[in-house]
Amino acid sequence: MARAARRFGAYATVLGDAPARGFSLAGFVARLPQSMTGIGIVLLVSLTSGSFARAGVVAAAVTLAGAVAAPLWGRVMDRAGQARVLVGTALGYAVGVLVVVASVEGGWPLPATVGGALLAGLCFTPTGSSVRARWSHRLRDSPLLDTAFALEAVIDELTFVVGPVLVTFLATTVDPAAGLVVCAVLGVLGSLLLAVQRSTEPPRRPRLHRADRTSRLPFRLLAMVVLASWACGGVFGSMEVVVVAFARERDVLGWSGVLLMCWAAGSLLAGVVAGLVAWRRAPLARYRIGAVVLAVSLLPMPFVGPPWLLGVLLTVSGFAIAPTLIAAVSVVQTSVPAVRLTEALGWSGTGMSAGVATGAALGGASVDQMASTGGFVLVAAFGLLLVVGVLLIRTPTSAGGTPVLPVVPVVPESRGAPDALGQPAR
Repeated sequence: MARAARRFGAYATVLGDAPARGFSLAGFVARLPQSMTGIGIVLLVSLTSGSFARAGVVAAAVTLAGAVAAPLWGRVMDRAGQARVLVGTALGYAVGVLVVVASVEGGWPLPATVGGALLAGLCFTPTGSSVRARWSHRLRDSPLLDTAFALEAVIDELTFVVGPVLVTFLATTVDPAAGLVVCAVLGVLGSLLLAVQRSTEPPRRPRLHRADRTSRLPFRLLAMVVLASWACGGVFGSMEVVVVAFARERDVLGWSGVLLMCWAAGSLLAGVVAGLVAWRRAPLARYRIGAVVLAVSLLPMPFVGPPWLLGVLLTVSGFAIAPTLIAAVSVVQTSVPAVRLTEALGWSGTGMSAGVATGAALGGASVDQMASTGGFVLVAAFGLLLVVGVLLIRTPTSAGGTPVLPVVPVVPESRGAPDALGQPAR
């Protein structure tokens, strides 16, 4: 009981810092479109055209473009600062989403819709990475950093609790396009709220010294992380399409958001618990365990009949998501130089986004050909690929070498940060 109280106290300490609380809340609003855009596109296109394959192609376009852009925006943020990138990309995202809506509602050719989706995806800023970079700068190598990452994982899952239900409600009760319009509004609002908080923004790194080997990214490790993230994204992207098809087959389309909410709710609860645990295992070991548990939880889904049973299985499966993602972020954070952290997390996000795009496209095709049962087989296959990918990751510690610790640059502290978080001045 005392240990749990101390861990809850860590959450209280992290949230007790007003500036950090402010950028975390803004990040939540800015990330909502990430949980809404995909299912919003699937609902809009499928309800308008009746084709899940067409919907999957458009959804894949937005996530694939986001996969390409994420590490580039992360690199620009590290060198030019977050504020200007957040403002510009938010406006570009809104324009792209509105083009998608106009093209679908107006019956334009598919390439026009895909073009709007590509623009929206290219302007998908790695908001989660930028918020985590702010935490990393604010807490440095404090033990509270794990708690902050756990908090952000919980917020990630909260977006997937709120977002799918909100966009499904709007698309099925107001108008098929209403959910995407709200996505555009939230994306602009959240990014602007985050951009104006300049005091918590990590310092810019206009130029990295070419001779400074400590600033180089461990590309072999990152390649394996990207591969594992791709498989994990495949689980998420295919599940989103398949659950909508599952609900439609049973004439409960309005419940598709609730079913996805069950998945996210299980992950949210696990994320809260993960933040209370004083982990003794290394991040890579936790990542591997989480991947195996997630993959096993997906295996029964092709055999599910009633929607309520799928909801139960999704909730159980969700318990593995947040701890796995928290460990994945920790693997990257402890293996790359601090001055390249946003970029490195962006590459991880690229793998995830590419997987979501692949999963959405293949999920739509599999549903059109083999109904939702075939789609769930695809989801399970991505889960097994995740296990393979994680097993291929080798950090310096896991290989028996010296751990690669992030380089902590000597920079002025943000005003009030050390006192608010109880950290000594560095």
